[in-house]
Amino acid sequence: MRIGLVVDHPKRDLPGAVMLGYQLARRGVSVVLVPMYEQAVDVPRLGLDALVVNYARPVNLDLMRSFARAGLALYVLDTEGGVLAEKGGNSPPAMAAHIKDSGYADILAGYFFWGSRLHDAFLTAETMQPEQLHLTGCPRFDFAAPRWRALLDGEPRGYLLVNANFPLVNSRFTGKPGGEREAMVRAGWDGGYVDRFIADLKQVFTNYLAEIERLAAARPDRNILVRPHPFEREDVYRNALSRHANVVIDGTGSVLDRIRNAAAVVHLNCGTAVESVLLGKLPLQLEYLNTPTTAGHAGLPARVSRQVTSFDELLGAIDHVERETVTFDFAGVHAADIEAFFHRNDGQAAERVADVLTRATGYRRPYVSLLATVKGTRANPSLGQIVKGTASAALGSAVTERLRSRFNPARRDKRIEPAFVKTLLQRIAAHDRASPSQFAARRAHCATTGLPLASIEIEQVLEQ
Repeated sequence: MRIGLVVDHPKRDLPGAVMLGYQLARRGVSVVLVPMYEQAVDVPRLGLDALVVNYARPVNLDLMRSFARAGLALYVLDTEGGVLAEKGGNSPPAMAAHIKDSGYADILAGYFFWGSRLHDAFLTAETMQPEQLHLTGCPRFDFAAPRWRALLDGEPRGYLLVNANFPLVNSRFTGKPGGEREAMVRAGWDGGYVDRFIADLKQVFTNYLAEIERLAAARPDRNILVRPHPFEREDVYRNALSRHANVVIDGTGSVLDRIRNAAAVVHLNCGTAVESVLLGKLPLQLEYLNTPTTAGHAGLPARVSRQVTSFDELLGAIDHVERETVTFDFAGVHAADIEAFFHRNDGQAAERVADVLTRATGYRRPYVSLLATVKGTRANPSLGQIVKGTASAALGSAVTERLRSRFNPARRDKRIEPAFVKTLLQRIAAHDRASPSQFAARRAHCATTGLPLASIEIEQVLEQ
């Protein structure tokens, strides 16, 4: 059995994909990690039986239909399936309705859920057959569970971690003016609401930067690590905060590593408040910067945090962070607000997903089509998609991906490096008391031409 896993943003999603790849390889499955931007040209050359995609949204529906027509078993493991809105395009009822009404329900073999709230919404709406809906949790949070936590960078450093969450108004990847607004409207949000939300968010972002600068000036002896969202431009933060010697702007590495090494986490409506609770680090929400619109957009991060209502209260919480951490009810917060959206913190999400995938029955001919690569796996490809597909077919996507990265540096962050995958894979195996040498990670090659691809293979190697 050969299964592809689409990886959206490696910095955020790759460790979880490697964990799932390890669990599948243990079960005798050949796994391929496919960069999201290369899936249209790589998937037709990998000989896959099934593909786990990173989301099911209007923007990729035509591509998913093409994969389904080719005979691939399609599953969804959403990269943003936990912090959901109470209403609007990514509320549980709206997401269930979208899958049912858009045609996705007709082409998906299964859907994996981070938590019971969204799973129950799909059941209630009869979106798909119950046996196609799988409550598993998300593998990327397995590293926060006690079972796997030792794999994180465990050297305490005591800095104050400031996490940011403003890609909508400080986008790194969407160069087109209004592109993020269009994406929200296409995802089901009301245009008038989106306009109000973006207007408020721009002001909140300005105030957030000012408040972090104010904090740095008020506590010059406190080291502060500012971590922009992976989809944000970092230069805005450098321009606003670089004059403070106690501030470092650094979005590299795993956010779980950064949280584990922090004394506390400062944020505003950021989903990493959940990871903070999972790792036993105090999340401090700057509630006083919220507007009614930004506060109502996604309420979970605020509910799981210690909310501060003024700058003075923030300073007090930071000055007494050890006491505040001891008195914060991490277990109670998880039970009351997190479990319904993120399931159990037991480190077994990847195992549950792997068990479902390996139970799939029925023979499917492995999908291989060089013609599909040339057409970008679309029934009616654009000229640009044909050019990209033809170049990839002729040179291999490993080459074309590297060339595109030279002209668009932001794309470099989307590349998957074999060395990183191999190192983490073998660390996982060693921690799980398996032989690291039994697990290999290497660049995938086209099943037809043998050319190197951007995708990375994970396999269990039988020792002689």
